[in-house]
Amino acid sequence: MGYSAKAVANAFLDIAKANEKGLTPLKLQKLVYIAHGWNLAINGQPLVDDEFAEAWQYGPVFPSIYHEFKEFGKSNVTTKALDFEMGDDLEFDVFQPEVPSSDEETWSLLQRVWEIYGKYSGLTLSDVTHRPDTPWSKVWNESGGRKNADISNEVIKSHYDQLAKTRTSGSAS
Repeated sequence: MGYSAKAVANAFLDIAKANEKGLTPLKLQKLVYIAHGWNLAINGQPLVDDEFAEAWQYGPVFPSIYHEFKEFGKSNVTTKALDFEMGDDLEFDVFQPEVPSSDEETWSLLQRVWEIYGKYSGLTLSDVTHRPDTPWSKVWNESGGRKNADISNEVIKSHYDQLAKTRTSGSAS
């Protein structure tokens, strides 16, 4: 099951808080992207299903997360993402999007991504997503550096499938 980018970001904020760690907007953005990629490879479906990651100058970005947390700059995020929907009374209901605690498979994936990638800074994770032949580099180069070019789930899945294959074959030898 897929979720909004904001719901996944809020889940990582919960995980970071439980581990007494802070998250900058950059690190949060990269964790959501990496988790999305691994979910595509492992489960064959998008983790984030309400928008595509886009190739921006400084890497893959989910625009809703960028706009929600840009006010924090290089500081740790101190609030959760909010969203709204129209209620039956034609009033807007504001809420915090979330990954339900009952979705154990998704929480397990997010915890695993945190265990592996959470120890790195946002800049280090950004370097990882900027390497040659990553989905971001392919789309960025193919689009001539045009901001907001969508990074398709197929391209992301292919990349993370290859990472999984490399890691599996590497551990077998």
